[in-house]
Amino acid sequence: LEPPARTVTRLTLRSCASSTPTAMCDKAALKLFTPRASGAHPRPTDTLLLRKLSPDSMCDKAAGLELLNNGAFSEAEPHLRFAIEQTAGQKNMHGWENAEQFTWTRRFAESLIGQGKFEEATQCLKPAIKQLEKKYNANDEDVLDCKYLLAESLFGQGRERDAEPIADCVLEGLRGDLKRGPEHLTTLKCRALCALIEKQQSKSTADGLAQSTLESLELYFEKAEIREGAGGRKLTKSERVSVEKVTGFLDQVLAPEAGGKAKDSHVGSKV
Repeated sequence: LEPPARTVTRLTLRSCASSTPTAMCDKAALKLFTPRASGAHPRPTDTLLLRKLSPDSMCDKAAGLELLNNGAFSEAEPHLRFAIEQTAGQKNMHGWENAEQFTWTRRFAESLIGQGKFEEATQCLKPAIKQLEKKYNANDEDVLDCKYLLAESLFGQGRERDAEPIADCVLEGLRGDLKRGPEHLTTLKCRALCALIEKQQSKSTADGLAQSTLESLELYFEKAEIREGAGGRKLTKSERVSVEKVTGFLDQVLAPEAGGKAKDSHVGSKV
């Protein structure tokens, strides 16, 4: 396998001192695999994978993730596709099938959905979800993330009836997931999508679900502002794209005359 050709994009990565594609990949790879805490040792699985990865594949994976986080979906796609091919069949230090390929598949699907390539996203998500459910369980957070992306890709194809039961199932699972919570972006996107599907089906619960989702989105932004004010990280471009998606769904549900239009809210002014 040959890595995808690297091209210079308009994106400037804050972690890179040089704008050349090779340096961009190297810096992104270093950032991705550097231990989180000073003096900490890499996780055993990371060390094992690093031994198996060629420099090119490591750079492509890191660059793909960096591009995805910055909302450069079309630029990230070839790197993420290559990452899936590179991680196929890998084993962890215990000899078990490594779940990393499923992680890259989810990220790849995100890049496709970000470009409106809903059919291709559906095709890659369905087998990944089946494998994840065998390995973990239906309410595992990674499984729920992939199922949400599947619901969104089906909705993007105009297949609301197919998307509805999947989105409802994901929302139910997210409500019991302590790692996600009501202000997690996946939860917010799923609630907004469910509200929009209900609205299109003229269900009376749509407006209430949309309004409560908007209130949770306000809390999400408040927490982000507090974190940033305390010197923590800022929202990534990808996170802002997700917020725009939530407000876009909610905007189609909440009637302007009710004063609940998402774009007119405190959140809309900050996206």
